[in-house]
Amino acid sequence: MVNFLIFILSFISSYFFVTDINESIITGIFFILLYRIFIESSNLFVFREWALLLYAINYLVAPAITYQLPDEQVTYGMQIASDAYFNLALPGFLLFALGMYVLPTSIFKVNFTLVNQSAIVNKDFLIKTTIFGLFLRLTSGFFPGELAFIAYLLSMVRFVGAFALIAISRKYWYYPAMVLLLELGTSFLAGMFHDAIMWIIFFGLFYIYAVKPSIRVKAVAAVAALSLILFVQLVKQAYRAEVWGGSKEASFETVAEVGSAQANSEGLTGENNLLGTLNRGNQAWIFASTVANMDRQKDFQGLNNVSLYFEAALLPRFLAPDKIKSGEQTLFNKFSGHEINEGTSMGLGIFADGYIAYGAWGVYVFTFVLGLIFALTFKLVERWAKISPFYVLLILPLLNYAVRPDCELQTTINHLAKGILLFGFLVYLTKKRFTLDSSENKRKLLHLNLMK
Repeated sequence: MVNFLIFILSFISSYFFVTDINESIITGIFFILLYRIFIESSNLFVFREWALLLYAINYLVAPAITYQLPDEQVTYGMQIASDAYFNLALPGFLLFALGMYVLPTSIFKVNFTLVNQSAIVNKDFLIKTTIFGLFLRLTSGFFPGELAFIAYLLSMVRFVGAFALIAISRKYWYYPAMVLLLELGTSFLAGMFHDAIMWIIFFGLFYIYAVKPSIRVKAVAAVAALSLILFVQLVKQAYRAEVWGGSKEASFETVAEVGSAQANSEGLTGENNLLGTLNRGNQAWIFASTVANMDRQKDFQGLNNVSLYFEAALLPRFLAPDKIKSGEQTLFNKFSGHEINEGTSMGLGIFADGYIAYGAWGVYVFTFVLGLIFALTFKLVERWAKISPFYVLLILPLLNYAVRPDCELQTTINHLAKGILLFGFLVYLTKKRFTLDSSENKRKLLHLNLMK
Protein backbone atom coordinates (compact mmCIF):
# COMPACT_ATOMS: atom_id res chain seq x y z
CA MET A 1 0.00 0.00 0.00
CA VAL A 2 2.82 2.41 0.87
CA ASN A 3 4.56 1.61 -2.42
CA PHE A 4 1.34 2.37 -4.34
CA LEU A 5 0.85 5.68 -2.54
CA ILE A 6 4.46 6.72 -3.23
CA PHE A 7 4.01 5.87 -6.91
CA ILE A 8 0.74 7.84 -7.18
CA LEU A 9 2.12 10.89 -5.38
CA SER A 10 5.34 10.87 -7.44
CA PHE A 11 3.39 10.36 -10.67
CA ILE A 12 0.94 13.20 -10.00
CA SER A 13 3.51 15.70 -8.74
CA SER A 14 5.90 15.07 -11.63
CA TYR A 15 3.12 15.21 -14.22
CA PHE A 16 2.41 18.85 -13.31
CA PHE A 17 6.03 19.70 -14.17
CA VAL A 18 6.85 17.52 -17.17
CA THR A 19 3.35 16.75 -18.59
CA ASP A 20 4.77 13.55 -20.08
CA ILE A 21 3.21 10.29 -18.94
CA ASN A 22 6.36 8.24 -19.55
CA GLU A 23 8.50 10.52 -17.41
CA SER A 24 5.84 10.57 -14.70
CA ILE A 25 5.76 6.76 -14.60
CA ILE A 26 9.56 6.71 -14.42
CA THR A 27 9.48 9.19 -11.53
CA GLY A 28 7.04 6.95 -9.67
CA ILE A 29 9.20 3.85 -10.23
CA PHE A 30 12.34 5.69 -9.17
CA PHE A 31 10.90 6.95 -5.89
CA ILE A 32 9.40 3.56 -4.99
CA LEU A 33 12.82 1.97 -5.38
CA LEU A 34 14.51 4.75 -3.39
CA TYR A 35 11.94 4.36 -0.61
CA ARG A 36 12.42 0.60 -0.41
CA ILE A 37 16.20 0.84 -0.44
CA PHE A 38 16.40 3.65 2.09
CA ILE A 39 13.51 2.84 4.45
CA GLU A 40 12.76 -0.87 4.03
CA SER A 41 16.41 -1.94 3.99
CA SER A 42 16.38 -2.54 7.76
CA ASN A 43 13.61 -5.15 7.33
CA LEU A 44 14.67 -6.61 4.01
CA PHE A 45 17.94 -7.37 2.25
CA VAL A 46 17.18 -5.12 -0.73
CA PHE A 47 19.29 -6.91 -3.34
CA ARG A 48 16.45 -7.03 -5.89
CA GLU A 49 15.61 -3.39 -5.34
CA TRP A 50 19.24 -2.39 -5.88
CA ALA A 51 19.39 -4.36 -9.14
CA LEU A 52 16.17 -2.73 -10.32
CA LEU A 53 17.42 0.73 -9.34
CA LEU A 54 20.57 0.24 -11.43
CA TYR A 55 18.53 -0.83 -14.47
CA ALA A 56 16.03 1.99 -13.88
CA ILE A 57 18.81 4.61 -13.74
CA ASN A 58 20.46 3.32 -16.91
CA TYR A 59 17.40 2.57 -19.03
CA LEU A 60 14.74 4.95 -17.68
CA VAL A 61 16.00 7.87 -15.57
CA ALA A 62 19.20 8.79 -17.44
CA PRO A 63 17.58 8.67 -20.92
CA ALA A 64 14.55 10.65 -19.66
CA ILE A 65 16.94 13.42 -18.53
CA THR A 66 19.05 13.11 -21.68
CA TYR A 67 16.04 13.68 -23.93
CA GLN A 68 15.45 17.01 -22.14
CA LEU A 69 19.01 18.31 -22.46
CA PRO A 70 20.32 20.45 -25.34
CA ASP A 71 22.49 18.54 -27.80
CA GLU A 72 25.70 20.33 -26.79
CA GLN A 73 25.44 18.91 -23.26
CA VAL A 74 24.95 15.32 -24.39
CA THR A 75 28.00 13.14 -25.03
CA TYR A 76 26.05 10.09 -26.18
CA GLY A 77 22.88 11.09 -28.01
CA MET A 78 19.68 9.05 -28.24
CA GLN A 79 19.23 8.05 -31.88
CA ILE A 80 15.51 7.30 -31.76
CA ALA A 81 12.56 9.46 -30.70
CA SER A 82 11.55 9.56 -27.05
CA ASP A 83 8.17 7.84 -27.55
CA ALA A 84 9.72 5.05 -29.64
CA TYR A 85 12.40 4.52 -27.01
CA PHE A 86 10.12 4.35 -23.98
CA ASN A 87 7.63 2.10 -25.81
CA LEU A 88 10.47 -0.43 -25.72
CA ALA A 89 12.26 0.41 -22.49
CA LEU A 90 9.34 0.85 -20.07
CA PRO A 91 7.62 -2.50 -20.83
CA GLY A 92 11.05 -4.14 -20.94
CA PHE A 93 11.92 -2.84 -17.48
CA LEU A 94 8.55 -3.83 -16.03
CA LEU A 95 8.87 -7.34 -17.49
CA PHE A 96 12.38 -7.58 -16.04
CA ALA A 97 10.93 -6.72 -12.62
CA LEU A 98 8.06 -9.19 -13.12
CA GLY A 99 10.49 -11.99 -13.96
CA MET A 100 12.51 -11.20 -10.86
CA TYR A 101 9.45 -11.32 -8.57
CA VAL A 102 7.42 -14.05 -10.28
CA LEU A 103 8.76 -16.81 -8.02
CA PRO A 104 8.12 -16.11 -4.31
CA THR A 105 11.19 -16.39 -2.13
CA SER A 106 12.08 -15.84 1.50
CA ILE A 107 15.78 -15.44 0.74
CA PHE A 108 15.79 -11.71 1.49
CA LYS A 109 14.28 -12.06 4.96
CA VAL A 110 16.92 -14.18 6.61
CA ASN A 111 16.79 -15.31 10.23
CA PHE A 112 20.09 -13.77 11.27
CA THR A 113 19.83 -15.35 14.71
CA LEU A 114 20.50 -18.65 13.00
CA VAL A 115 23.09 -17.08 10.71
CA ASN A 116 24.90 -15.69 13.72
CA GLN A 117 24.83 -19.03 15.55
CA SER A 118 26.05 -20.84 12.44
CA ALA A 119 28.81 -18.28 11.97
CA ILE A 120 29.82 -18.09 15.63
CA VAL A 121 30.60 -21.80 15.87
CA ASN A 122 32.74 -21.45 12.74
CA LYS A 123 34.31 -18.05 13.39
CA ASP A 124 37.85 -19.35 12.86
CA PHE A 125 36.81 -21.00 9.61
CA LEU A 126 35.27 -17.74 8.38
CA ILE A 127 38.46 -15.87 9.17
CA LYS A 128 40.47 -18.47 7.24
CA THR A 129 37.97 -18.21 4.36
CA THR A 130 38.41 -14.44 4.23
CA ILE A 131 42.21 -14.69 4.27
CA PHE A 132 42.14 -17.47 1.65
CA GLY A 133 39.97 -15.30 -0.61
CA LEU A 134 42.33 -12.36 -0.15
CA PHE A 135 45.27 -14.56 -1.08
CA LEU A 136 43.50 -15.74 -4.25
CA ARG A 137 42.58 -12.15 -5.09
CA LEU A 138 46.24 -11.16 -5.00
CA THR A 139 47.51 -14.22 -6.88
CA SER A 140 44.74 -15.04 -9.41
CA GLY A 141 46.69 -13.28 -12.17
CA PHE A 142 49.42 -15.90 -11.90
CA PHE A 143 47.08 -18.78 -12.77
CA PRO A 144 47.14 -19.95 -16.41
CA GLY A 145 44.22 -19.76 -18.83
CA GLU A 146 40.72 -20.40 -17.53
CA LEU A 147 42.10 -21.42 -14.14
CA ALA A 148 42.63 -17.70 -13.55
CA PHE A 149 38.88 -17.14 -13.92
CA ILE A 150 38.08 -19.99 -11.51
CA ALA A 151 40.56 -18.51 -9.02
CA TYR A 152 38.93 -15.11 -9.48
CA LEU A 153 35.47 -16.54 -8.78
CA LEU A 154 36.71 -18.51 -5.79
CA SER A 155 38.45 -15.44 -4.40
CA MET A 156 35.02 -13.85 -3.87
CA VAL A 157 34.58 -16.01 -0.78
CA ARG A 158 36.55 -13.22 0.93
CA PHE A 159 33.42 -11.07 0.79
CA VAL A 160 31.22 -13.89 2.06
CA GLY A 161 33.54 -14.57 4.99
CA ALA A 162 34.09 -10.92 5.87
CA PHE A 163 30.39 -10.02 5.66
CA ALA A 164 29.46 -13.02 7.81
CA LEU A 165 31.96 -11.90 10.45
CA ILE A 166 30.41 -8.44 10.70
CA ALA A 167 27.02 -10.13 11.07
CA ILE A 168 28.36 -11.97 14.13
CA SER A 169 29.64 -8.84 15.81
CA ARG A 170 30.70 -5.34 14.88
CA LYS A 171 33.98 -5.97 16.68
CA TYR A 172 35.07 -7.84 13.55
CA TRP A 173 34.75 -4.64 11.47
CA TYR A 174 38.38 -4.83 10.37
CA TYR A 175 37.77 -7.88 8.16
CA PRO A 176 35.27 -6.21 5.78
CA ALA A 177 37.32 -3.00 6.07
CA MET A 178 40.45 -4.88 4.98
CA VAL A 179 38.66 -6.61 2.11
CA LEU A 180 36.96 -3.45 0.83
CA LEU A 181 40.01 -1.21 1.19
CA LEU A 182 42.08 -3.71 -0.79
CA GLU A 183 39.41 -3.75 -3.49
CA LEU A 184 39.20 0.03 -3.57
CA GLY A 185 42.98 0.45 -3.55
CA THR A 186 43.61 -1.99 -6.40
CA SER A 187 40.75 -0.40 -8.36
CA PHE A 188 42.30 3.05 -8.07
CA LEU A 189 45.71 1.75 -9.08
CA ALA A 190 44.25 -0.07 -12.10
CA GLY A 191 41.97 2.81 -13.05
CA MET A 192 38.97 0.42 -13.05
CA PHE A 193 36.49 1.25 -10.32
CA HIS A 194 33.22 -0.57 -10.98
CA ASP A 195 33.94 -3.71 -8.94
CA ALA A 196 35.01 -1.80 -5.84
CA ILE A 197 32.01 0.53 -5.84
CA MET A 198 29.61 -2.38 -6.35
CA TRP A 199 31.06 -4.38 -3.45
CA ILE A 200 31.05 -1.34 -1.15
CA ILE A 201 27.35 -0.85 -1.88
CA PHE A 202 26.64 -4.57 -1.44
CA PHE A 203 28.31 -4.37 1.97
CA GLY A 204 26.31 -1.28 2.88
CA LEU A 205 23.00 -2.97 2.00
CA PHE A 206 23.96 -6.10 3.92
CA TYR A 207 25.22 -4.12 6.92
CA ILE A 208 21.98 -2.13 7.12
CA TYR A 209 19.88 -5.30 7.13
CA ALA A 210 22.11 -7.21 9.55
CA VAL A 211 22.93 -4.41 12.01
CA LYS A 212 19.93 -2.08 11.44
CA PRO A 213 21.52 1.35 11.95
CA SER A 214 19.50 4.54 12.38
CA ILE A 215 18.08 6.65 9.56
CA ARG A 216 20.81 9.22 10.23
CA VAL A 217 23.53 6.60 9.66
CA LYS A 218 21.81 5.52 6.45
CA ALA A 219 21.69 9.11 5.24
CA VAL A 220 25.39 9.64 5.98
CA ALA A 221 26.24 6.38 4.19
CA ALA A 222 24.14 7.38 1.15
CA VAL A 223 25.89 10.77 0.92
CA ALA A 224 29.29 9.08 1.27
CA ALA A 225 28.48 6.54 -1.46
CA LEU A 226 27.25 9.27 -3.82
CA SER A 227 30.36 11.37 -3.09
CA LEU A 228 32.60 8.38 -3.87
CA ILE A 229 30.83 7.82 -7.19
CA LEU A 230 31.16 11.50 -8.11
CA PHE A 231 34.83 11.53 -7.08
CA VAL A 232 35.58 8.47 -9.19
CA GLN A 233 33.81 10.04 -12.16
CA LEU A 234 35.77 13.25 -11.58
CA VAL A 235 39.24 11.69 -11.54
CA LYS A 236 39.08 8.54 -13.63
CA GLN A 237 39.55 10.04 -17.11
CA ALA A 238 42.44 12.27 -16.06
CA TYR A 239 44.01 9.48 -14.00
CA ARG A 240 43.79 6.97 -16.85
CA ALA A 241 45.27 9.50 -19.25
CA GLU A 242 48.24 10.07 -16.90
CA VAL A 243 48.87 6.41 -16.05
CA TRP A 244 47.81 4.55 -19.18
CA GLY A 245 49.56 7.15 -21.30
CA GLY A 246 52.79 6.33 -19.48
CA SER A 247 53.58 9.79 -18.15
CA LYS A 248 53.12 8.73 -14.50
CA GLU A 249 53.16 5.53 -12.49
CA ALA A 250 50.02 4.00 -11.03
CA SER A 251 50.19 4.95 -7.36
CA PHE A 252 48.12 6.44 -4.59
CA GLU A 253 50.23 9.57 -4.89
CA THR A 254 49.09 9.97 -8.50
CA VAL A 255 45.48 9.34 -7.44
CA ALA A 256 45.74 12.07 -4.78
CA GLU A 257 47.49 14.48 -7.16
CA VAL A 258 44.97 14.03 -9.97
CA GLY A 259 42.04 14.08 -7.54
CA SER A 260 43.23 17.32 -5.96
CA ALA A 261 43.78 18.98 -9.31
CA GLN A 262 40.39 17.93 -10.64
CA ALA A 263 38.55 18.90 -7.46
CA ASN A 264 40.18 22.34 -7.46
CA SER A 265 39.34 22.95 -11.10
CA GLU A 266 35.72 21.81 -11.00
CA GLY A 267 34.48 20.18 -7.79
CA LEU A 268 32.39 17.06 -7.27
CA THR A 269 29.12 18.77 -8.14
CA GLY A 270 30.34 20.83 -11.08
CA GLU A 271 28.21 20.77 -14.21
CA ASN A 272 30.74 18.82 -16.26
CA ASN A 273 31.08 16.14 -13.60
CA LEU A 274 27.33 15.78 -13.14
CA LEU A 275 26.82 15.53 -16.90
CA GLY A 276 29.67 13.01 -17.14
CA THR A 277 28.12 10.92 -14.39
CA LEU A 278 24.75 11.08 -16.16
CA ASN A 279 26.31 9.99 -19.44
CA ARG A 280 28.15 7.16 -17.67
CA GLY A 281 24.86 5.95 -16.21
CA ASN A 282 23.08 5.99 -19.56
CA GLN A 283 23.37 2.51 -21.04
CA ALA A 284 20.26 3.47 -22.98
CA TRP A 285 22.23 5.29 -25.69
CA ILE A 286 23.72 1.95 -26.77
CA PHE A 287 20.26 0.40 -26.80
CA ALA A 288 18.80 3.32 -28.79
CA SER A 289 21.60 3.31 -31.35
CA THR A 290 21.25 -0.48 -31.72
CA VAL A 291 17.53 -0.07 -32.38
CA ALA A 292 18.23 2.59 -35.02
CA ASN A 293 20.92 0.45 -36.65
CA MET A 294 18.84 -2.74 -36.69
CA ASP A 295 15.85 -0.89 -38.13
CA ARG A 296 18.08 0.25 -40.98
CA GLN A 297 19.77 -3.11 -41.56
CA LYS A 298 16.83 -5.44 -40.84
CA ASP A 299 19.41 -8.11 -39.99
CA PHE A 300 17.71 -9.62 -36.95
CA GLN A 301 19.66 -12.54 -35.55
CA GLY A 302 17.18 -14.75 -33.73
CA LEU A 303 19.13 -16.79 -31.19
CA ASN A 304 22.41 -16.78 -33.13
CA ASN A 305 24.15 -14.36 -30.75
CA VAL A 306 22.74 -16.13 -27.70
CA SER A 307 24.24 -19.41 -28.93
CA LEU A 308 27.59 -17.62 -29.24
CA TYR A 309 27.22 -16.36 -25.67
CA PHE A 310 26.45 -19.83 -24.33
CA GLU A 311 29.35 -21.32 -26.30
CA ALA A 312 31.72 -18.73 -24.84
CA ALA A 313 30.38 -19.20 -21.31
CA LEU A 314 30.09 -22.99 -21.14
CA LEU A 315 32.74 -24.47 -23.42
CA PRO A 316 36.46 -24.44 -22.55
CA ARG A 317 38.69 -22.84 -25.15
CA PHE A 318 40.29 -26.12 -26.23
CA LEU A 319 36.80 -27.27 -27.38
CA ALA A 320 35.84 -23.89 -28.87
CA PRO A 321 39.09 -22.15 -29.85
CA ASP A 322 37.27 -19.43 -31.82
CA LYS A 323 34.71 -18.54 -29.16
CA ILE A 324 34.19 -14.86 -28.44
CA LYS A 325 36.06 -13.27 -25.56
CA SER A 326 34.72 -11.08 -22.79
CA GLY A 327 35.03 -7.44 -23.82
CA GLU A 328 35.47 -8.32 -27.50
CA GLN A 329 34.37 -5.51 -29.80
CA THR A 330 33.14 -7.55 -32.80
CA LEU A 331 29.46 -7.89 -31.89
CA PHE A 332 29.25 -4.37 -30.50
CA ASN A 333 30.69 -2.87 -33.67
CA LYS A 334 28.46 -5.01 -35.88
CA PHE A 335 25.11 -4.30 -34.25
CA SER A 336 25.31 -1.04 -32.27
CA GLY A 337 26.04 1.22 -35.22
CA HIS A 338 29.23 2.43 -33.52
CA GLU A 339 32.88 1.51 -33.89
CA ILE A 340 35.09 1.14 -30.82
CA ASN A 341 38.77 0.31 -30.81
CA GLU A 342 40.60 -2.50 -29.03
CA GLY A 343 41.35 -0.33 -26.01
CA THR A 344 37.65 0.31 -25.34
CA SER A 345 35.18 -2.16 -23.87
CA MET A 346 31.42 -1.66 -24.10
CA GLY A 347 28.61 -4.17 -23.75
CA LEU A 348 25.38 -4.24 -25.72
CA GLY A 349 23.25 -5.09 -22.68
CA ILE A 350 20.14 -7.24 -22.37
CA PHE A 351 17.77 -4.71 -23.99
CA ALA A 352 19.94 -4.36 -27.09
CA ASP A 353 20.55 -8.12 -27.28
CA GLY A 354 16.80 -8.67 -27.24
CA TYR A 355 16.19 -6.19 -30.06
CA ILE A 356 19.00 -7.68 -32.13
CA ALA A 357 17.31 -11.07 -31.82
CA TYR A 358 13.62 -10.36 -32.52
CA GLY A 359 13.00 -6.63 -32.48
CA ALA A 360 10.54 -5.25 -29.92
CA TRP A 361 9.29 -8.68 -28.89
CA GLY A 362 12.88 -9.70 -28.31
CA VAL A 363 13.29 -6.86 -25.79
CA TYR A 364 10.21 -7.96 -23.88
CA VAL A 365 11.13 -11.67 -23.87
CA PHE A 366 14.82 -11.20 -23.09
CA THR A 367 14.22 -8.82 -20.18
CA PHE A 368 11.59 -11.12 -18.65
CA VAL A 369 13.88 -14.14 -19.04
CA LEU A 370 16.79 -12.29 -17.39
CA GLY A 371 14.52 -11.43 -14.46
CA LEU A 372 13.42 -15.06 -14.33
CA ILE A 373 17.07 -16.18 -14.26
CA PHE A 374 17.51 -13.93 -11.23
CA ALA A 375 14.42 -15.49 -9.63
CA LEU A 376 15.64 -19.06 -10.29
CA THR A 377 19.01 -18.16 -8.78
CA PHE A 378 17.22 -16.85 -5.69
CA LYS A 379 15.36 -20.17 -5.40
CA LEU A 380 18.60 -22.13 -5.75
CA VAL A 381 20.27 -20.13 -2.99
CA GLU A 382 17.10 -20.53 -0.93
CA ARG A 383 17.61 -24.30 -1.13
CA TRP A 384 21.19 -23.88 0.02
CA ALA A 385 19.95 -21.66 2.85
CA LYS A 386 17.79 -24.52 4.15
CA ILE A 387 21.06 -26.24 5.03
CA SER A 388 22.23 -23.08 6.76
CA PRO A 389 21.08 -19.44 6.43
CA PHE A 390 24.79 -18.60 6.16
CA TYR A 391 24.69 -19.54 2.47
CA VAL A 392 22.42 -16.63 1.53
CA LEU A 393 25.56 -14.53 1.20
CA LEU A 394 26.50 -16.55 -1.88
CA ILE A 395 23.89 -14.55 -3.80
CA LEU A 396 26.43 -11.73 -4.01
CA PRO A 397 29.27 -13.46 -5.90
CA LEU A 398 26.72 -15.31 -8.05
CA LEU A 399 24.90 -12.22 -9.31
CA ASN A 400 27.38 -9.39 -8.79
CA TYR A 401 27.83 -9.06 -12.56
CA ALA A 402 24.23 -9.76 -13.57
CA VAL A 403 23.01 -6.68 -11.66
CA ARG A 404 25.15 -4.39 -13.84
CA PRO A 405 23.15 -3.00 -16.78
CA ASP A 406 26.31 -2.45 -18.88
CA CYS A 407 27.41 -6.06 -18.45
CA GLU A 408 27.56 -8.25 -21.54
CA LEU A 409 25.04 -11.10 -21.58
CA GLN A 410 27.96 -13.44 -22.24
CA THR A 411 29.65 -12.31 -19.03
CA THR A 412 26.44 -12.73 -17.04
CA ILE A 413 25.96 -16.29 -18.32
CA ASN A 414 29.63 -17.12 -17.79
CA HIS A 415 29.74 -15.90 -14.20
CA LEU A 416 26.42 -17.42 -13.27
CA ALA A 417 26.98 -20.86 -14.84
CA LYS A 418 30.47 -21.32 -13.45
CA GLY A 419 29.55 -19.69 -10.16
CA ILE A 420 26.65 -22.11 -9.59
CA LEU A 421 28.92 -25.09 -10.22
CA LEU A 422 31.76 -23.77 -8.09
CA PHE A 423 29.77 -22.44 -5.14
CA GLY A 424 27.37 -25.41 -5.26
CA PHE A 425 30.41 -27.65 -4.84
CA LEU A 426 31.61 -25.51 -1.93
CA VAL A 427 28.19 -25.83 -0.27
CA TYR A 428 28.45 -29.61 -0.64
CA LEU A 429 31.94 -29.65 0.90
CA THR A 430 31.13 -27.37 3.82
CA LYS A 431 27.47 -28.09 4.62
CA LYS A 432 28.23 -30.22 7.68
CA ARG A 433 30.41 -27.47 9.09
CA PHE A 434 27.57 -24.93 8.91
CA THR A 435 24.67 -27.21 9.88
CA LEU A 436 23.67 -26.41 13.43
CA ASP A 437 22.22 -29.84 14.14
CA SER A 438 25.53 -31.61 13.52
CA SER A 439 26.92 -33.18 16.68
CA GLU A 440 30.11 -31.11 16.55
CA ASN A 441 28.24 -27.80 16.26
CA LYS A 442 25.79 -28.78 18.99
CA ARG A 443 28.74 -29.29 21.32
CA LYS A 444 30.21 -25.90 20.29
CA LEU A 445 26.90 -24.09 20.87
CA LEU A 446 26.45 -25.77 24.25
CA HIS A 447 29.95 -24.69 25.23
CA LEU A 448 29.30 -21.12 24.07
CA ASN A 449 26.04 -20.95 26.01
CA LEU A 450 27.73 -22.25 29.16
CA MET A 451 30.46 -19.61 28.78
CA LYS A 452 27.93 -16.76 28.71
